[in-house]
Amino acid sequence: MREIAPGLFQLRGLIPNAINVYLAGDVLIDAATKLSSRRILGQIQDRPLSLHALTHVHPDHQGASHAICEARHIPLACHADGVDAMEGRAPVQTSDPNNPVNKVIGAVWEGPPHPVGRVLAEGDDVAGFRVIH
Repeated sequence: MREIAPGLFQLRGLIPNAINVYLAGDVLIDAATKLSSRRILGQIQDRPLSLHALTHVHPDHQGASHAICEARHIPLACHADGVDAMEGRAPVQTSDPNNPVNKVIGAVWEGPPHPVGRVLAEGDDVAGFRVIH
């Protein structure tokens, strides 16, 4: 984990600077793929967390969300447009689900559904950042 601005950290990922996860104060932003849960949890184990927020609900952003929220007992936040996908009522991968690449991404990266505890809207504040949609 490296500090990229005061109080803002970029976590180490399997593919550096390609699939990003950030810690802003006590908020974890995004969760990479479902293969990333141990790596993320190891990096934040000594950090207090109050919330896990998603920038959007795609397999490379929500993959480890369920595991992290369960392990750390924190609520999940995402934009209203992503709630149905995150809670399992709509597909996470929406672009051509029959495409072989998308099938692999869904199978390997996409995490299980998880209840959303905070629905984000345009202008909301998350760890000092303004939600833009």
